[in-house]
Amino acid sequence: MALRALGKQLMGPLATSWVRCSSSTPTVFDKMVQIFVIDKSGVRHTVRGIEGSNLATTLQEYGQFKNDNFMPHVFDPAYADCHVYVQGDYLDKLTPLDATEEADQQRLVEHYVRGHARDNSRLGYYIKLSPQLNGMTVALGDVELWETQ
Repeated sequence: MALRALGKQLMGPLATSWVRCSSSTPTVFDKMVQIFVIDKSGVRHTVRGIEGSNLATTLQEYGQFKNDNFMPHVFDPAYADCHVYVQGDYLDKLTPLDATEEADQQRLVEHYVRGHARDNSRLGYYIKLSPQLNGMTVALGDVELWETQ
């Protein structure tokens, strides 16, 4: 008790204004979203990304996954894309896509994922990190970049 009182005397009004500023100003940590990723070897990784960024870019920046998991996004080559299987509980929490984006994603999954596609297959480029996705688990899926006839 005595130390707390001494601290208040020493800090005075400065302590009160510091607390007020720090509690009202969001930090980058307030915008972090934690995702669990299971790689193709079955190893679980904890990946943190910034709210609003796409999952594929976040996974590529994490730097622990092989480059063969990623490909340039067909419509936006400046960004990476990857195939993931989304945990069922989180499918309804994904940011809804407009009709064009939904059609594009479906076409790309059919083209690049083909025999590996499931109902929970998604492309990471289309998954925008949001607070609702905090704690989501995804598994890296296979991609077939070259069609074989």
